[in-house]
Amino acid sequence: MALGGRGFVSVGAVVACCALVACTPEPPISTPVPTPAATTPTESQIERQMRLDYEAAETAYRDNIVEQDRLARAGGVHRATSALKSTAEGDYLSAALASLAYIERKGWHGSGSTAILGVAQVGWQEKRVRLMSCEDGSRIRLIDKSGKDVTPKGNARFIQSLSVVQRAGRWRVSSFESKSVKVFKGEPCVA
Repeated sequence: MALGGRGFVSVGAVVACCALVACTPEPPISTPVPTPAATTPTESQIERQMRLDYEAAETAYRDNIVEQDRLARAGGVHRATSALKSTAEGDYLSAALASLAYIERKGWHGSGSTAILGVAQVGWQEKRVRLMSCEDGSRIRLIDKSGKDVTPKGNARFIQSLSVVQRAGRWRVSSFESKSVKVFKGEPCVA
């Protein structure tokens, strides 16, 4: 699974800082004058934009997971809710909707919720970011009409490589790649 995207810039690669200082000669001062902290920028404009974009993209992703879990507990859906459409599009929305429609067709409902153990910032370009998430779905159970646990056997822990895009002022998870893992140790999305 390739986690780096073409055209994406890593956070560490973006450093831009310049200062212009004008001096006029003055008599020497015997005590040093400290530079006020406010005159030294701690975050450039591009760093600020990247931070805001990453925060908004992660919020959209987390909000989408909360809505997917809510809809699974309610018995699934066959049509995307406005909350799903406001936080997802494309392949990601299609995959989420297919899972929720399957739950609805089977007459099941879910219990529990997905644990997002961490989210790493992987790449940035204007109006598009890449995130890596560690998702643990082991607490989710699917229950049939008779109350029987019908949760599929197998691993419920995944590394998600997510592409999140901004369209019409909203951030939406657009595409993804999943990798099943037994443990998250050593993954960038685990702090």
